[in-house]
Amino acid sequence: MKASPMYLLDSLSNNDVTFFIPPYQRNYEWSPDNCKVLLADVEKVADSNLENVRTEHFFGSIVYVVEDSGFGIPDKFVLTDGQQRITTTMLLLMALRDSIQDEKYQAEIQRRYLQNDRADADVEYKIKLKQVETDWEAYKRLVLRTEIDASYKNSAVHQNYQFFRKALEPMSDDRKKNLLVKGLSKFSIISIQLEPERNPWENPQEIFESMNSLGKPLSLADLVRNYLLMGKSSQQQTDLYNGYWLSLEKRLPGQLSEFIRDWMQADQHRSFKVARESNYKELYGSFKEIVRGRSVETLFESFVRYSHPYAIICGLEQTGIHRIDQTIEDLNVIGVNPAYSYLSEVLAAREDKLLSDDNVVSVLTGFRTYILRRRVLGMTQAENKFYPVLGSRLGELYDSEDISDTLFSQLSSQEYALRVPNDDEMGARLRSMNFYNLGRSRNYPRLLLSLAEESLTKSRPQWDDTHLQLEHIMPQKLSPDWVRVLGDDAEEVHQELVNNIGNITLIRHNQELGNKGFAEKKKTYQGKSGLQVTQNHVLDRDVWDGAAIKRRRDYLLHILLQHILEVPARFKRASNWSQNERASAQFDSRETLNQLIGETIEFISNPMLTAHVVSDSKVLFEGAEWSLGPLTKVLKERSGAKISQSSSFHGASNWSWDGTRLVDLDI
Repeated sequence: MKASPMYLLDSLSNNDVTFFIPPYQRNYEWSPDNCKVLLADVEKVADSNLENVRTEHFFGSIVYVVEDSGFGIPDKFVLTDGQQRITTTMLLLMALRDSIQDEKYQAEIQRRYLQNDRADADVEYKIKLKQVETDWEAYKRLVLRTEIDASYKNSAVHQNYQFFRKALEPMSDDRKKNLLVKGLSKFSIISIQLEPERNPWENPQEIFESMNSLGKPLSLADLVRNYLLMGKSSQQQTDLYNGYWLSLEKRLPGQLSEFIRDWMQADQHRSFKVARESNYKELYGSFKEIVRGRSVETLFESFVRYSHPYAIICGLEQTGIHRIDQTIEDLNVIGVNPAYSYLSEVLAAREDKLLSDDNVVSVLTGFRTYILRRRVLGMTQAENKFYPVLGSRLGELYDSEDISDTLFSQLSSQEYALRVPNDDEMGARLRSMNFYNLGRSRNYPRLLLSLAEESLTKSRPQWDDTHLQLEHIMPQKLSPDWVRVLGDDAEEVHQELVNNIGNITLIRHNQELGNKGFAEKKKTYQGKSGLQVTQNHVLDRDVWDGAAIKRRRDYLLHILLQHILEVPARFKRASNWSQNERASAQFDSRETLNQLIGETIEFISNPMLTAHVVSDSKVLFEGAEWSLGPLTKVLKERSGAKISQSSSFHGASNWSWDGTRLVDLDI
């Protein structure tokens, strides 16, 4: 989703686009009373600007999906929200065109806003706004200034056009021109582009239905805004809305409910449910409890003050400090929405001069290390509830002589599920994991290799470079030549190492190298396409085989653990979590395993060893069914531990699921 502020008429004058209203939209429904309010707003803004009082009017958001229409034809902006406002604006422009005596002005309005000079005679593209079918004929005839049949004169399109014509009739030409130049041209919007092909959840029709369905409840932001303005006079409401709320809408388009929830978390340093339609009222009830006794002005000031660092963390604004902005971009690539409340507090401390730029870089970099270490191990459990609480300890960082050490002390003093993975865990995981498929969108391997490149060259590949791609050196599909090079164990080597970090690299290239031979690939890596992280420990090899992959794997592991994901020395091999044992007698393993049937659990001493839960008392390991206690004992013996034959083990304390010991699970 891309959002940007702009002036409404600038958007309408863009000859590279034509606005389309999709079939699932409702008919045009604004009444003459709605048009009267719009015209009054235009006149008010025009009069203020004529008196040299610089004034603008926020006209809401316009939500659309871009459809490429082909060479020589304007792109379609398929409207998801904004149909009623844009249609009414077009009707006002038509009325101005038809009531102004100046023919050059008439032609300019027609050329700039109502028709598209770049389009050919195809009417659908020639006219700037394509209506739904029920409104199209009346609208088209008004744009083209052709006779309107009687059957169309009762449509809302025609009726509202006539309202504007009648309202403009007594005005002078200068007055009408000023309504356009000093009034309507100062109407601003937030333009929001959905990207459903990239983000499937941005389904335009579903978004439209959720915004326009009958009985749709007010959002958390709506409820909070109305609560704060309720009981105020009209002028006070106007002043508060224009002075505070409008800036929030412009700064955080479409994110105000999420913002309110995160503000609550930062204010209370405890977690609240994610802002969703199903729990807006519940969150609203909590909000009223939190703010009882506080003045409305104080709350609005707090919102606006917090919205600036929040917008930066969301990626909507920047600090101008490259190291800070780059690390925030990294965090958003990783996906840290649950931590927005805490990270916004960090930036707010910077704005209050409690943390320097260098301090903030240390905190953000340390937090990035914490998150990436956990993601490598597939850990996310318990984070949502932890981040708001972490904000309560922010003051410990202000006077710290070693910000990084203090931060990791805080992170390492949590329960097992929130631990900081140490170097031993990371090394074991990275050596054998499917690095290529780390994360759902492969953003993690791209980011880690980009960070490795920056560590080596002080230069980061551009994330939006369309030629930047992950590359398998040994290809995903072996050709006969590759089989010959790999020898008798080709299939085993391929299966074990094809997606290993030692075989995955990052290149700038606009063609697929596929299963080309290693010698040919090296030529590409040596050229402009090759990054340093691709050339090192690759170009010096004549043959790319299992040994070469493992050699490069160990090289990359050293870079990652000692430079990119480095933790202070005392945390490198420590447990990095707070011991919080529960008595075995209080734990029913059958109840927990019953909830995990079909899931895979890990042996804590060696996470590479996994078992599949098949019942409330048995797991499948190496083709046989085991109870957790006896299996734990056997695995301890395998590791070389001296175990008495009479010893027994509490299996739930030695196995984990999704990063949490079974004994600590609450499911």
